Amino acid sequence: MGLFLITTITKAQDEKPVLLSGLIIDKNTKAPIESVRVIVPQAGKGTITNDKGVFTLKVMPNDSLVIRSTGHRTSFYKVPANQTESYSITLPLEESIEVLAPIQVYPYSDEKSFKDAFLNIETQTEEVKAMKENLDKGKLQDAARQSAQDSQSASKNQLQNQANQPITNSSLPTLNLFSPTAWREFVKGVKQTKNEKERKEKNYKK
Repeated sequence: MGLFLITTITKAQDEKPVLLSGLIIDKNTKAPIESVRVIVPQAGKGTITNDKGVFTLKVMPNDSLVIRSTGHRTSFYKVPANQTESYSITLPLEESIEVLAPIQVYPYSDEKSFKDAFLNIETQTEEVKAMKENLDKGKLQDAARQSAQDSQSASKNQLQNQANQPITNSSLPTLNLFSPTAWREFVKGVKQTKNEKERKEKNYKK
């Protein structure tokens, strides 16, 4: 037993790593496959193929390699026990085909019914409808006309107010031309001014 262990350890120490170069291709198309993962689990290392499907990796005799690629079946490769020199291999991978079960869409009996119903779905929200109504051409024109009328009305009122309040340099009050009361007050004021002036003239002559 002790002799067997010594022989095994000595053999392991004599083993040297070899450089493995490989080309990964699709089994059916023979096209190179890139980004394939080539892993040596027992050594905790690995590599990936380049855009030409090529990889290089240092391995030991008897190493087991795991080859994985998306869309292909996982493959395995074992380095020969008596391999002492660098060498190259070509590894074909089988495409992984998964057949999906048919999917039935309820409550539609066939594809055409589903397509027609899907295309006729009312997708407009209340907000979208309101936006479309607000942007209606006729409503925009009505709003523009109303805005113009409001502007004209405001200008007319301003001119009317200015006419009712004329600028004067005299001491007499301003006169509202359309108010009878204003006219009476105006005449009364004129008479008072005239009488005051006559009294001053009489007092001056005395």
